[in-house]
Amino acid sequence: MSLVRNITTVGGWTLAYRISCFIRDIMQATFLGAGMFADAFSLSFKLANIMRKLFAEGAFNASFLPIFSNALNDSGKEEAEKIASQIFTWLVLMISLFMILVIIFYREIITFYAGGIDQTSEKFAHLVVIGRINSPYIATSFLAALFGGILNTLNRYAMPAAVQICLNIALVIALVTGPLCFPSTAYTMAYATLVAGAVQVLLLWYNVKKCSFSVGFNFSPVKDAVKVFFKKLVSGAVGAGFWQLNIVIDFAFLTFLPTGAIAYFYYTDHVNQFPIGILGIAFSTALLPPLTSAIHKNDTKKASEQMNLGLMFALMFTLPATVLLVLLSEEVTNAIYGHGNFTLEHVVAAAPALEAFALGLPTYMATKVFSAVFFANRDTRTPLIGGMISIVTNILMSIILMPIMKHTGIALATTLSAWLNCLYLMYSLKKIDGIYIDSNTKIQCLKQVFVSIMAGLAIIAVQKSGYLDGLSKQIVWGELLLGCIVFWIVGKICGIFKFLDNVKNI
Repeated sequence: MSLVRNITTVGGWTLAYRISCFIRDIMQATFLGAGMFADAFSLSFKLANIMRKLFAEGAFNASFLPIFSNALNDSGKEEAEKIASQIFTWLVLMISLFMILVIIFYREIITFYAGGIDQTSEKFAHLVVIGRINSPYIATSFLAALFGGILNTLNRYAMPAAVQICLNIALVIALVTGPLCFPSTAYTMAYATLVAGAVQVLLLWYNVKKCSFSVGFNFSPVKDAVKVFFKKLVSGAVGAGFWQLNIVIDFAFLTFLPTGAIAYFYYTDHVNQFPIGILGIAFSTALLPPLTSAIHKNDTKKASEQMNLGLMFALMFTLPATVLLVLLSEEVTNAIYGHGNFTLEHVVAAAPALEAFALGLPTYMATKVFSAVFFANRDTRTPLIGGMISIVTNILMSIILMPIMKHTGIALATTLSAWLNCLYLMYSLKKIDGIYIDSNTKIQCLKQVFVSIMAGLAIIAVQKSGYLDGLSKQIVWGELLLGCIVFWIVGKICGIFKFLDNVKNI
């Protein structure tokens, strides 16, 4: 199965997931708006969901796939099953203890984390209860990552990508059913999150079993490969998931801002995550296994081809997305969230954060590609250093920008830290012999920048003409369509899509 086909498979299912995310977010904004319960659910859900993203889309795959893949290829199925079973055993034990402690001490944890929320307020009381309900979703994310990683190694990419939709289906049902016997719909959504996590694990476990792989409890002496996995897991979480760790830090800063800031940040981050999520998950799952295999065979030429292909493929989508979201941030925010309890005032307040987030889109995707190279080379130290640099930068810039720009300043700080991390990883590529950004890729990327700018200029020209005025939802979709058409036409003229014709078998 080629890289492009793998990315298309994962990306296609992830597109369906992101569309369902939009449906969920639109309904959430309509029913909860940007008030107290919206802030409480958004904060608790984001903390739990970020743990899933760190491990299911980042550190777990980066740590597990090379070990499991090499064991399967070098020692056979039986040895791979033993390694997977030992990892499963110790994961269950550790996350069970972890979740018990989190639930017991959640009030103390949130007191420390959300220092800007008054501990005697009604908002804080609801946050603690909703957070305790949401927290076990963290535990299910670890097991889903394990079973999903096994399926990805076996070239079964569809189910691990498709199973994510369970979460949004559950949350939409919760929004439709309403508060039931709870104080708010936010409580119903918290319980739905917990149920969705359990369903995801069961579906993935069943599919692993259908592949004739047996994973269960194994208390035999721990293998060296298992020890290596757990050692790399924490460092890999920082290196592969720096964006998500920065978002955790961002939400801590947001608690010091007035009610509504958390919801504004939450909603606009989800719009920004649409292109990130589709291609980010696709690259972290589809690019890592072939890179690992090529590097394991000392085939640096093929590994370099994979990386350059991944970079061109990623920027081809994220560069125009950046231009469109920056130019149409207010229109897009209104079109998606401007319903019910999410008023025009909320739209105007939230839109600048979307602009700030969008500026970091290309760097996030490039970082995904560069990180995959280092992880495939069993180097978690370099992404770790880059991640730590970005986290420190994010904290310092948030302290500087938050008093001036409120929640938009925090979003901008995250983007600036992403740029710094990307530049560090790109510079560090020179440490790996035979893997580099070739001249053709550089030329193609410059063409992609030019074509994206032309698409943006077309939208600006239409806006200046006054032909399309206002925040009409039909108008913004027309402007987005115009930008995409111009991007395609100019892109065909400049030949930015030609590289896809020569990579079907890579």
